[in-house]
Amino acid sequence: MKISLLCFTERGFQTEKKLTEILRTEAHTACPYVMGKYALQAASMDHSVSFSPVREGGLSTWTGERFEDSDAILFIGACGIAVRALAPHIRDKRTDPAVLVADESGKYMIPILSGHLGGANGLAAMLAERLGAEAIITTATDVNRKFAVDVFAKEHGLIIDSMKLAKEISAEILAGSLVGVFSDFPLGSRIPAELSRDTICGRNLRITVWKKEKEEKDRMLKLIPRCVALGIGCRRGTSKEKIREMYSQFLEENRLDPRSVWAVASIDLKSGEPGLCEFTKELGVPFLTYTAEELKEAPGAYEESEFVRSTTGVGNVCERAAVLACMEGAKKACVLVKKHAACGVTLAAACFYPELFA
Repeated sequence: MKISLLCFTERGFQTEKKLTEILRTEAHTACPYVMGKYALQAASMDHSVSFSPVREGGLSTWTGERFEDSDAILFIGACGIAVRALAPHIRDKRTDPAVLVADESGKYMIPILSGHLGGANGLAAMLAERLGAEAIITTATDVNRKFAVDVFAKEHGLIIDSMKLAKEISAEILAGSLVGVFSDFPLGSRIPAELSRDTICGRNLRITVWKKEKEEKDRMLKLIPRCVALGIGCRRGTSKEKIREMYSQFLEENRLDPRSVWAVASIDLKSGEPGLCEFTKELGVPFLTYTAEELKEAPGAYEESEFVRSTTGVGNVCERAAVLACMEGAKKACVLVKKHAACGVTLAAACFYPELFA
């Protein structure tokens, strides 16, 4: 994580130094800033840590900039200062950075924004333990030690389809109600007591890469694992626009959620194909390629094409490439949708199994 720190007093600077050292030993990128006459004086005389000054009157601008370039912001000072600086920049809990406040003496560590999805609660707990401080956690599920769907989603890289339903599920759990959990992937044995496997309740979770059914809309919160790799092949010179069109059609026809796609894969012969490279860049996912020999080693049974073998050296590119891509992140992968060819573009989908409640 990239974490920006800001102090306002001489004593706060001493705490900022300690926190910067802790963060760096935990492999975070710590960026210390200093604001205020006495903090600047103390920092300018101390050569043990490099810092950046924030000039008087620039706090709101500084905070806005840190919202754009930092994963977390840590104020060392009064909560009131932090709240006033944050107010104009708060947008959405799914995108806002984690924000914490520590008092200048380092006695308390308080997460005040993006406690779960942004990781502020976990960061506060770690820093408090290392600093010898007390973490002040106010999130209801944490206080009551209950299952929190947003924490679970963050820990497992799941996309929350509806924050409204996620909030309702937390309310159900805090009220003592069970929540049903359904999954297209194997669930481990460590399912929390607040969840009931394969049981329809007032509110429910479904872990899936498929598009939601209409009847699930009001009661079923969809959690989407990013575990699908697309194998793509195309004729030489196929445009980005045509690949995008066939991609959208493939997902729609097979009811695959586009948010589940984490990578595109193909044979190395296509590594420099302009349309395919441009499309992958537009999609914002890695483009992984494999040699014919590597593709032949992909486990599983595949429908082979002699024409494809004669031109590439392997009888099935898309399915094999998608499976190999998924095996880079997990031991087990399988073909989700077999290859489909149209308009000079061939697509297939594979997935790996996320570890859930293991």
